[in-house]
Amino acid sequence: MKRTPLLRKTPLKSSGIKAPAKKKTQRAKKMLLKKTIIEQYGLPSILCSRWGTAKSPSRSDILKGMLWNVFARYIRQRDAGICITCGSYKTFEELQAGHFAPVGDSDIELCFDEKNVNGECSTCNANFDGWHLVPMKRNLISKYGEKTVLDIERKRESKRVIKWDESVFVEKIFYYHQKLRI
Repeated sequence: MKRTPLLRKTPLKSSGIKAPAKKKTQRAKKMLLKKTIIEQYGLPSILCSRWGTAKSPSRSDILKGMLWNVFARYIRQRDAGICITCGSYKTFEELQAGHFAPVGDSDIELCFDEKNVNGECSTCNANFDGWHLVPMKRNLISKYGEKTVLDIERKRESKRVIKWDESVFVEKIFYYHQKLRI
């Protein structure tokens, strides 16, 4: 036997009963938090898609995501469509910001190090076997010098845990936003 829902004789508004509040989605919470941060610091409206999506976003997740977006855009612009690994020319949209020394959640300095992050094509950047690191290292040495590459490797091996204050994120967002040729 099929049941039919009970029909309410009086609408909720006129009966004085409040409708149950809708739960905010994770995305809605993230967007509200982002709006608050932008207003607080006077930041430009920058996309924030990388961090703060799998869990409840924190303020540092939002700022980290905004910084990554503007930083990666700067790196792609700086390298003018040339892949550091294979040397192929790609359009701005095809080029990605790839790390030489892989970064975990703990090493924020390597994540946003201009010399550790360089333009890479999607094929080279998506290779997790590590074959791309050999030509990438050779090209980094010719671009920055052997001392710089050794410093990056030393930082990676030290596994320091550094936390940035909101003010550092905000300062770097403004810095890279100004460096962009928009």
